[in-house]
Amino acid sequence: MTAHADARAGHVFKVLVTGPFAAGKTSLIQAVSQTTVVETDVVATGAEAEIKQFTTVAMDFGTYAIEDGDVQLLMFGTPGQSRFRFMTDIMKGDVDVVVYVVDAEADHTHAEAGEAMRELLADLRVPLVVAVNRCDDRDVAVLVARQLGALASEAVVPCQLIEHESGRKVVIEALLAVLDRLERTRDELLEPVERVLALAGAA
Repeated sequence: MTAHADARAGHVFKVLVTGPFAAGKTSLIQAVSQTTVVETDVVATGAEAEIKQFTTVAMDFGTYAIEDGDVQLLMFGTPGQSRFRFMTDIMKGDVDVVVYVVDAEADHTHAEAGEAMRELLADLRVPLVVAVNRCDDRDVAVLVARQLGALASEAVVPCQLIEHESGRKVVIEALLAVLDRLERTRDELLEPVERVLALAGAA
């Protein structure tokens, strides 16, 4: 059995937290991680320094456990700058779900963010949760997500990612997306007769 399969057996899921520069990726991981967050922040320079003081140059890493540790989410945060996009390529292996963070107020980032998001999902083919940061209005969040290219079936969460409870809602939504994908995959793998029997047993 591979290490990836062992992780699934132990209910450990890998979450890729990505999105544009300064969207709130590090804030999400800091808000919800139950272990000390591993960060690779450096002092921002140039135009980036006008937006935020520090910036991630490699990755952020945090964990979140549910049900007394029976289910654990490993959260890997990527840098937002295009020059560090190779880090996303490094970290996206064996990902179970993508949390794509976008700042509702930074609409100048949305066009490029949409292109990057669609390119990433075309390659990974895993569930997507769009976390629309600095937004309390679900209708606005859904509109932003649709403009990025998110499908109607994909989860959208308006959030304030400096707040633990708001970040927790995003993480829980990510877990639900993973579990739904696993359930649908299991059903697709069942033989036709077994599928009918399973449905009959659930009725």
